[in-house]
Amino acid sequence: MTHKILVSDSDVKLVAFLQERIKDRRFQFILALSLEQILEHLEEEVFFAAIVDFDTYDTNGKKLIEYILEKNIPTIATVDELTSQKYNELIKYPIIDYVIDNNYAGKFYLADLLQGLEYFNGKKVLICFDNKAVKKLESLVQIFHSLLFEPILATTYEEARSILSKDENIKLVYIDEDLNGGSGIELCREIKQNIDYKDVVVFGGAQNKSDEHEIKEIRGKFYKSGVIDFIVEPIDKEQFNTNILSMMKILKQKKRLDTYVETVDKYVLISITNLEGIIVYASDAFCNISGYSKEELIGKSHNIIRHPDMPSSLYAKMWKTLKEQKAWAGEIKNRKKSGDFYWVSVKIEPIYDGFGKVMGYQSVRFDITDKKKVEELSLTDTLTGVHNRRKFDEIMEYQFSIWKRFKKDFSIIFIDLDNFKIVNDTYGHNVGDKVLIEISTIVKDTIREVDSLCRWGGEEFVIICPYTDEKGAIMLAEKVRSAIEKFDFKYIGAQTASFGVGTIKKDENIEFLVEKADRALYKAKKLGKNRVETI
Repeated sequence: MTHKILVSDSDVKLVAFLQERIKDRRFQFILALSLEQILEHLEEEVFFAAIVDFDTYDTNGKKLIEYILEKNIPTIATVDELTSQKYNELIKYPIIDYVIDNNYAGKFYLADLLQGLEYFNGKKVLICFDNKAVKKLESLVQIFHSLLFEPILATTYEEARSILSKDENIKLVYIDEDLNGGSGIELCREIKQNIDYKDVVVFGGAQNKSDEHEIKEIRGKFYKSGVIDFIVEPIDKEQFNTNILSMMKILKQKKRLDTYVETVDKYVLISITNLEGIIVYASDAFCNISGYSKEELIGKSHNIIRHPDMPSSLYAKMWKTLKEQKAWAGEIKNRKKSGDFYWVSVKIEPIYDGFGKVMGYQSVRFDITDKKKVEELSLTDTLTGVHNRRKFDEIMEYQFSIWKRFKKDFSIIFIDLDNFKIVNDTYGHNVGDKVLIEISTIVKDTIREVDSLCRWGGEEFVIICPYTDEKGAIMLAEKVRSAIEKFDFKYIGAQTASFGVGTIKKDENIEFLVEKADRALYKAKKLGKNRVETI
């Protein structure tokens, strides 16, 4: 919504300053430097507020500010210099406030005041006041009215409680110490203790007191009960306006911060643990992705979401890093409450207390499940679910680098199903595919956790065996060969396979190792099939 502001001030640069200061252009400033221009604009436009040079008169000596106030437009007066005489004149007019605009401090205050009026406009303020002092009540109401608040009156303790409980839009409360049916200070404490009123700002006051010692005592009690300001008669309007504008800035900043915190809680996977890894905080987003409620997570170890696919060595390295008071980052597969999985990119950092001592750890995660699924698809054989040739190349490069550095043996085993063309020709390719799936399951169930099974192509598979010499690879190949031979296949009954073993030797490379295992496989086929051979 755009707010139109009538400006009648000889300092034409004032409008440019305000437009620059209030950058989002939600205010439209309309300049009028004469009575004729003012009257013309008043007939054509509806103004949210007006800024008027207090020292400007028409040709008959009447102040221009009077024309605008007669139209009931909230008005701010500007002056170049404030004298005692001018101050006494100013306070006779029902203006919002006055601004000394011959310096930047005054101009900044004017911009804040306009933004404050926008923020206060139509907001409800509950005034809790003993109705015995009507004139003083009217003075309070007028002050809030001038700042565009909508005052609501309560004269008793119970009436104030009732209004507060029914109207969630009340964010500002004035409580006088003299309140029928109870103490204003007690009402203040009740508001501050109620979580439902955590965003309510409270002013205290003692309008019916004259004894300075008593007022000082009441002021102290109010401040200790949580008020943001304390008001006494006569009310210092300038101080009140300044305090309430400062309060407005705090509230707006808090609202932005609350919005930010809510957004983070909703969309960012965050958890905080103590030094033992016990969860003490979990964001809504973290709960949603894991499938656990906050009650189920808080007080539990992060092991509750640990997936069995993740090696213990990863967590050992993570804790070693954290114990050294360093941040740790990596990618982790977690398990949901449902048993399903999700992948996250995680960064864990120590949390320090005021003395620089680690008091816990904060984890920030980002869901990368889709990314991992895409990666998995690109590295997985679509029929059998085992690694494909691309993944084979990746694993071999890694194992070869380990061998070059540490000279730790590693071997590969080629597998080729015997007479598989007959299976396809006799039973069809659908049955052949089912046999390949069964074969991959048998091999995966037989090999070790450190081994990797890849589909080489057609009816050929290859096993990569880290830290395994030739003798160990032959034993593993025999174990797999026997498992296949003994298995009762659902559609074809029996099936055998031939095996070629290759072990890396000095001065050999990956290509030579693959060729060596392939020649061993050819040897097994030539010597009668269903056997294990080496070169």
